This record gives sequence, C-alpha cells and structure tokens, in this order.
Amino acid sequence: IVVVRMRSSIVRRSNWMIHKWSRFKRWQDAVKANEEHQKERYRMQNAIKLPTGMYITPERPEDVAPRKDRADQTRQDQGALPMDLLTNHTQMRYIDHSIDNVRRFNRYNHFLHLQYDQRSIPERLLFLGADLAAAHFFVHRGAAVKFVGDETWYRRDKNKNYSLPGRKVDGLYVEAIDASDSEIMFEGLDNLSGLSHLRLLRLSNCSHIDDWSMSRLSALVPQLELLDLSGCHALSHKGIMALKQMKTLKYLRLEGLDHIKDLGKSALLLEESNDDLRVLGVQYELHLDDVIAERKVLEHPSVVQDARGNAFAEDENGRLFYIAGKINERPTVTDDDNPIVTSTVRREIPAMSDEEFEELNVLSKGKLRHLLVGSPSGYEWTKETETILAHEASLKLKDGVAIDQKMLPAKERKIHLTPLEDRILEEKEKLFGDKRPEVLEQPARPLKRLAE
Repeated sequence: IVVVRMRSSIVRRSNWMIHKWSRFKRWQDAVKANEEHQKERYRMQNAIKLPTGMYITPERPEDVAPRKDRADQTRQDQGALPMDLLTNHTQMRYIDHSIDNVRRFNRYNHFLHLQYDQRSIPERLLFLGADLAAAHFFVHRGAAVKFVGDETWYRRDKNKNYSLPGRKVDGLYVEAIDASDSEIMFEGLDNLSGLSHLRLLRLSNCSHIDDWSMSRLSALVPQLELLDLSGCHALSHKGIMALKQMKTLKYLRLEGLDHIKDLGKSALLLEESNDDLRVLGVQYELHLDDVIAERKVLEHPSVVQDARGNAFAEDENGRLFYIAGKINERPTVTDDDNPIVTSTVRREIPAMSDEEFEELNVLSKGKLRHLLVGSPSGYEWTKETETILAHEASLKLKDGVAIDQKMLPAKERKIHLTPLEDRILEEKEKLFGDKRPEVLEQPARPLKRLAE
C-alpha cells in the first residue's frame, strides 16, 4: 500500500510538471472545492467512534465510504490514472517545448496576473478615499505621485518601500501621476476614477496602453491638462482620436509613435477640435511624405480603393493586385529577426503595358513586383526581390525559357522612372518652397515644472 501511494504521488506530481496552458478557474470555485475537501476529510476521520468517546481513523477511505456500483465508479474510485495525465502523455509529441513558446507561455501567465492584480478594490476605495487609494495603487507599482500643494514626488525606494498615509485624509488630492515605464493596463485605469484634481498623467513607454485604454481614460479623467503617451507602441490613430472628448487638454506628447499611420493627420484633427491643445513630438514633415505618397498612388487611373482603405492596381482583365493599404506587412519573426513563414505563392503577371507596370511599382515603393515574386521579407521591398529576380532570370536563360519584361532584374530593364522619394521632394518644394514648418513653442511654466 505504501508503494502504491508513493507511486500515485509521483504520478500526480509529474502531472503538474507537464508544460501546458493553464485553464481559467474562478477563485470562488477553488475555495468551494477546498471547503468540500476539508468536510469530507473530517467525516472520514470521525467515521468510527468508540463507546469511550475516542475515534478510530480508518486506514483507507474505501473501508468507510459506501460502496458504489461498478458503473458509477470514477477513475479515482477504481485507482486508475487520471484522464488528464493520460491525455497529456498521449499528446506530448504535439506540445511545443521550445524556448519561444515557453516565453510566450510565461508572458501569457504574467498578463493574466496583471489583469487580476490591477483590478479596482472597493474596500481600498472605502477606507482610503479616491485620491489616496489611487496614490497607493500607482506608487506600489513603480509610479510617482504628487499631491496638490506639495512639491514632493512620492515613489518607492530601492527596497520598494514607500511612505503614504494608511487612512483617509481630508484635503489630500492627487495632482500629477508619473507612471512611465510601468505595466499599467486597461484594468488599472479604473483606479483613476474620482480624481477631480488630476492635471498631469504620464504613461510613456507603457507597453499595455492601447486604444481601449484611451477610450476609458477620456471617460475617467476628462479634466486632464497634460498627457504623455510617448513610446506606447500598442496605440493606433483610433486611440489618439478618442482623446477628442478631453476638452481641457492643453499639451499632448506623442514622441516615438512614428509607426502609427495617419498620426500627423490625427494630431491636426485634435488641435482643430480643441483650440487650446498643443501636440508635441510629432514629425509632421515625415507624415507629410506619407500623405503625398498615398495621394500619388490614388491619383493613378488604374488604382481602385476598397472600403477599408486598401489600394489595388487593376489590369486589363479586371484582376486586382494589392499595392498599398492597411494589411499587416510585417511577418512573424524569431528571436534572430528571421521570418518564420515566407509566402511562395506567385500571382499571375498583370496584363498591362511595361510603362504602366513600372509606374505602379514605383508608386507602391516596389510592393507590386515584390508580391509577385513572393514575400521573402517584410522590411526590404527591393533588395531581396532583385536577388530572386536575378537568380530566376539566369535559370530561365539556361533553359531557354522566355522571360517577361516585367520580371527582369533592375540591370536588364529598359524603363527607369524617377524614384518616389524625388517626386515627394518636388511636391514639397511646390507646396512650401524654401520654408520649413516652425518648431512648436515650449509648454507653459507651471505645466513644464510638473512635467520635469
């Protein structure tokens, strides 16, 4: 019996060592199961009572528990191995134990922990009040907090200790919160509710701040005057436009967000909707190049656009070829920044003249010819494409196969048009001449002091 119990404990322990994704289970269910287990254990220990008042603990529960029919017995009653262990043992060959998958698994578990850890607790709000509860929440997670009338920024020390009042204090209001480089996410923003004196909020380099967070933020603290979203790479232009509800916002910092499409357009629309708003950190000249390039593509007579903003080149047979739009063009890469999957599907060559094909290829920054070759890379639209074209041209030349003029490498093409960058430069010279956009003024003195 001892040997069987040791083996069962080893098997049960090995079941937890198998790498598998955890299932969601409410903590109330876990507490209820533990209470039932304790009650069952108490009943088993008090099953045999002697006339003297003492109890005899049975050696095995099967000797005391009522016998079940064979059809009603579970695998645990029969002493068989758990079905989860058998299933995991059968599927071991299909479980990915690579380093990348283990990292994704750990990130997923950490994300679930953050969601539960950053929830709003009513008891904390009841005992501390809205302002002091928010101060405890953000300082405990690495942020800094400043109160009205106090020049001190309260933050954790190197031992992660901090000093804040442990009970509600009248007249204590949070004026500024600096949560830069923290893991604040959508669930944590609920702790900003009730902060009527909050003027400054910094969320720079917060990887979990997304478009949903912006919509929630505009509803919780519409009285903000300065907001810093620099380096929040999960944002898009939709989240930026959600800030139109903040009518008191005076300064918005958006540095390091050049990856957002239509960022310059969104910033201009925000400033137009709010006369007192100044958007800082946006390279308008860079986004102007994208607008000019997009306009030149759409002006071509053979280009059509769908409802989602994707542009397609239409040939003489009515076939559509994607050249620009909102499709994710970055492939899934490994830790070494190499593509995991590359597309090898070759589309048919468009039925159009060589001049029109080269024009559309230049306007699409080489995407038209690149997608015809395949998808060797999502970063370079010309280098890898020319390498493949030169290799295939040499193979077809040896076999005596005719080569279409559109699929020749750059050295053997007869048509060479003006690059798109030079066309954009000429267009900007027509618009501005020798003038350049002026640098925005610095923030006002009080808000600049708070930002520092």
